[in-house]
Amino acid sequence: MSVSQSRRNFLKHSSAAFGSFAMTVVAGGALAQGTTKIRFSGFVESEEQLATTLRVLKAYEAKNPGVEIIPEFSSYRAFTDKLATEAAGGNAPDMFSVNVDLLAEYAARGALTPLTPWIPDTLDVSGYQDGSVFSCTYAGEMYAMPNDAIATAMFYNPLKFEEVGVPVPEKFYTWEKLLETAVALSKEHGRGFWGIEDGGGNNLACDLFLRSMGKALFTPEHTIGFSGEDAAKWFQYWEDMRQEGGAPPADVQAQAGDNSTSLAIVRGRAAMLIQTTDSFIGIGGLMSDPLDLMMLPNGWEGGEMKQHHYDYAGNSTGIWTKAANKDLCVDIIRFMHFDPEGVELYYTGSGMIPASTAGMEKFGTSGTPEEKKIVEYLKMLREEPAPSRRPGVGGLGGIFRRHNEAVAFGDMTALEAGNSIAAEIDGKLQALK
Repeated sequence: MSVSQSRRNFLKHSSAAFGSFAMTVVAGGALAQGTTKIRFSGFVESEEQLATTLRVLKAYEAKNPGVEIIPEFSSYRAFTDKLATEAAGGNAPDMFSVNVDLLAEYAARGALTPLTPWIPDTLDVSGYQDGSVFSCTYAGEMYAMPNDAIATAMFYNPLKFEEVGVPVPEKFYTWEKLLETAVALSKEHGRGFWGIEDGGGNNLACDLFLRSMGKALFTPEHTIGFSGEDAAKWFQYWEDMRQEGGAPPADVQAQAGDNSTSLAIVRGRAAMLIQTTDSFIGIGGLMSDPLDLMMLPNGWEGGEMKQHHYDYAGNSTGIWTKAANKDLCVDIIRFMHFDPEGVELYYTGSGMIPASTAGMEKFGTSGTPEEKKIVEYLKMLREEPAPSRRPGVGGLGGIFRRHNEAVAFGDMTALEAGNSIAAEIDGKLQALK
């Protein structure tokens, strides 16, 4: 089976790019006497990433006969639901995946072990990108090891622009230009085609939108960085996009759900999609047309045009505070990230771009064409880096989707949704203090 066929098969029966495939891998069995068991739970984005993760863990076991690693990997949504239940019951895995928002929540609740005691002797992150390290840091301490480097991007199908003669926006363009371009694509392609898929439920894109207005989702002090009125502008922007025909109406967009194969861009019915770069290879593998990526808008007409994009760790590994063998957990992380054999097994063919500078350089020169595109994009962002992703609250994606859908279906006005989401997020932040 080819790589693209493998991805297509995996995503067809799951939805890895959006975190809702039903597959859970639980390996292991009866433990030999004297064997140390480590539960390692997490989320993966593709079949390839799952395979390389299992491969590196098996290699560690082979080098350490007294250790058995019990891997429990699934989609992001299935993983987070299970982790929340287990952590509340005091039975969390010894090691588990976190992203920047989960990290803040679990670190604040005392469920994650600070990795500072093992830095830099065992875990030397001096060669890692600042954005990835920052997104693994809370209250001045590093709580997880960054597994990858990702960034928000606009995925686009160049052929859909060429077919109707609509130009792809320049490197720096405005939010007004995005709306104009999406509407033009919809109009020129005709009924049943949209310039862009609805991005109103994407919190990362909203962060870039807010930054172009001098705001942000969160402050460095882990407080809310926007008002209800600010969020209302975001929801109104996407309501205007829908009303002008640039994005699908609510009922059409809802049909896609969390299934990657149902995305309009995959079915050839949209030209653009806002996503993070870790989904680029998986979604591209479902398409017969080529897929490319560019930045989102970076400003407004008549205002300052400034680069607001940043990279960060989309997936990181932390250690439960009640883990009985923390040093062993750290050594597993060390093998995955610093041992030459472990690094080769973990990353090659995974679709992940390492957060280390050396790893990124390697994939930029010897990676697949798709990997090289991602590395080129990440490097472009670093030419004029913006402050990295700031810790938020768990469940942020669901909160944004719910409010955007309420506006799209007419259950809320943009202002009502803006005030509601600001209050909900601020309430979650206050609860962590």
